[in-house]
Order: sequence, then structure tokens, then C-alpha cells
Amino acid sequence: MKIDAFLIKACLSEERKAQYTLYTQCFSFLMSICVRYTRDRDEAKDMLNQGFYKILKNLEKYDSAVPFEAWCSRIMINTIIDEYRRNKKRIALVENFDILLDADKFSGSEANEADKMFDAKDIEMMVQKLPKLSRIVFSMYAIEGYKHREIAEKLGMNENTSKWHVSAARKKLQKMIKASLNTSNSLNYGETSG
Repeated sequence: MKIDAFLIKACLSEERKAQYTLYTQCFSFLMSICVRYTRDRDEAKDMLNQGFYKILKNLEKYDSAVPFEAWCSRIMINTIIDEYRRNKKRIALVENFDILLDADKFSGSEANEADKMFDAKDIEMMVQKLPKLSRIVFSMYAIEGYKHREIAEKLGMNENTSKWHVSAARKKLQKMIKASLNTSNSLNYGETSG
């Protein structure tokens, strides 16, 4: 892939046609990288677009002594790694879903229904609805894997306070899940409340 210096200069001037030309010239090369690291073509295209955006935003840092192909390849791979790290946290949250919410407090059918109904984004949205400090403590404990002692040290609180926030967060999340399940069941079976 040979990229013309004038094209790079035009992209630095934020000329849309030049940016599009650069995109089309880099597309197959960058897509081949993305396809190696993703599950399907749609996900690869999303990654490519994120990476290309970073390439454009960092173009002023490009050193012409380095082959453009190697430079943009590094940015693309770093973009894929960053996305993997973000998704890894989501996946960990979903995998630990039952444990985090004390699944034994749900009936078997409710737990199965919850597993089917909620994906990582749904759970993240529920966690975002928690009060700020409880959300931070719960995320550190459940998602990041910190121990209560570590959380207490980092946030300047007592270990028992950390445990209380995790417990309070679990209870609120359980209520949100049960409410969502009840709403879903009402819609599925045509039930009305009241």
C-alpha cells in the first residue's frame, strides 16, 4: 500500500475528499487486520471505522520515515486491543451475573429468564442507575475484581462500608431485574397490572 504524501497533507488539512480517498486506499489492508481479530464482517467494519478515525486524528504524529502501512497497522491493532479490553469487562460482568446477584434469591425460572433476557449492555445500564458511590464500589468489586480491603484503601473508606455498598447495589439490581422480568412477562402474556 503506497500512500501519496500529498494525500496525507490534504487529510491533515481536513479535506473530506482526501480523507475518503485515504479510507478507500487503506480499506482492504485494514479490513484484513480486523477480520483476523473479530467474529464477523460487521464487527470487523465497526473496528475498521474506529481505527480509521484514530488514524485521521493522529495523522499529524505520522513520521514519513516509517512506512505508512506499519504505522496505521499499529493504530488498528491498538484499537482492536482497546475494544477487547472494554468488551472483556462486559463479558466478565455477564459471566458473573448469577453470582453477583445471588441467583439463589431468584426462582429457577426467573434466573433462566434473566440469563436469556439480559445482555451486557442491559446490565451495564442497570449498574449505571445505581447511586454513584455504590456504582463505583460495585464496579470495582464485581467487574474489576478488587477485594473489599483494596476498595477501602483506594476510596478511603472502611472495609465494611465497601461491603455495604456492594450489598446495597445487589439488592437494587435484583429489584431492577425482577421489575424488568415482570414487565416482560406482562407484555409476553398480555397480562395487565392492577
